[in-house]
Amino acid sequence: MLENKGAVLSLLIVLMICGTAVAARTIVGESFESTATERNNARLVVEDLAGDLHVVYYDYDGIYHSIANGIGASWSLPEPVALGGRNPSITVDSENVLHLAYRQGTLTSFDIMHRTFDGDWSEAETIHHDGLSGLSRPVIAVDSEDGLHCVWQRQGYGSTPNSEVWYKYAAPGGGWAGTAINVSSSYGASEYPTLTIDPGDNIYVFWKDSGEVISSDKKVLLRKYTKGAGWDAEYTNISNTTGNGSYATMDPCAVADAGGTVHLVWKDSQTGNREIFYKACVDGVWDASPLNISATSTASGRPSISVDNRGCLYVVWEEKTDGVYYDIVRKTRGSGGGWSEMVNISESAGVDSRSASALPMTGPAFCCVWTEGESVPYDIAFHYEETTGVAETETGDSSVLLLRRNHPNPFSSTTTIQYELPESGSVTVTLYDLCGRRVRILVPGQTAAGVHEVVWDGKNDSGADLAAGVYFCTVACEGRRATARMVIVR
Repeated sequence: MLENKGAVLSLLIVLMICGTAVAARTIVGESFESTATERNNARLVVEDLAGDLHVVYYDYDGIYHSIANGIGASWSLPEPVALGGRNPSITVDSENVLHLAYRQGTLTSFDIMHRTFDGDWSEAETIHHDGLSGLSRPVIAVDSEDGLHCVWQRQGYGSTPNSEVWYKYAAPGGGWAGTAINVSSSYGASEYPTLTIDPGDNIYVFWKDSGEVISSDKKVLLRKYTKGAGWDAEYTNISNTTGNGSYATMDPCAVADAGGTVHLVWKDSQTGNREIFYKACVDGVWDASPLNISATSTASGRPSISVDNRGCLYVVWEEKTDGVYYDIVRKTRGSGGGWSEMVNISESAGVDSRSASALPMTGPAFCCVWTEGESVPYDIAFHYEETTGVAETETGDSSVLLLRRNHPNPFSSTTTIQYELPESGSVTVTLYDLCGRRVRILVPGQTAAGVHEVVWDGKNDSGADLAAGVYFCTVACEGRRATARMVIVR
């Protein structure tokens, strides 16, 4: 454990024999809460447009924020950003502004709050206030136009004993002036909401629900907002689970990939044992039945799911690997659909590792944070892992086009873009601005299989310098595509 609050332990790096993969484990900070990381896919670790990492977590004192370089080798001293705050969730917009949503409350007043960080923290802004009931577990996300979306859980009270899921939207630059709505309506005990947005800015809100009778079997429900059409009138039971006990179906976590497919995981006990189940929605049609991706004889729970720019899925969850203590384990699924074997990434013998929050990086890389320890103070552990050279062996998919992080990023004069082709073919490397307008074609034509590099000088096709800001690089070859963000500074 840490000797002084906020101190940073030295980096442990393990070079893996397989391929060029690198794994790194560090400690961000410490907490007196064993659940200082969330369980409803609230993002607690994000990568900004400059390639830096941000982690938030909470302690008895409130919410803390720490920053590290791209592999998390050295974390800044954790900074308190919301005294008394709980349940943080973060996201990054296209202007490289970090957004934090969190719960703030006393015995008589409850609020969901919002702060931003672009080098300095803004003043706190109220997303929603409630003088009657507790508010908790917010999840915040940003759409393609930098609109902000937030869902949270409202506890039951008095004549309304069942909890509810509420939602609110903030237009780009407009603040949280709109009206919050109850997306779970009067269905029942609605808890642990999660939120994801697809590339068309359609919104998917999932939550655990038991219906009007709290002791009834739980289900994972969905309510969708279709851009241009509004909210679905009816709920959809996605888990289709029955007879599994009042607390068995829990912790839904969802993510949408670049192609618009929505991926959902949750904990369930359909087999008589706590397992992690998975479903996907392709072109508006959900899988007919869920897939048990944990399939172990020990208890599994609290999953988190993420997807990278190659379409590879990463699912982490807590698993009682020795039947006594929880470890954080991971499975991946390649763009071809094959699932890897389960890998223990915490290997924390003799103590519990719980409530992981996962994030794929611009990549190819993956990282996550979790709470670790057997008694106070608990560690906030961070795991970084390069996935170059691992995609084939772990996903069974050897046809992945890899677009690695450009370097440097941000850049002022030139940057080097590196990509790897699984086979020869007709390749284009194209640069776009934030509005989706093409500004430069770097590589047109036939290219051999293997690793290639191309240098971009920050100019458009006419040879003029482009303005400072965010741009997107897309590599396309024979129907495969990968995209990464890059930043010009002047």
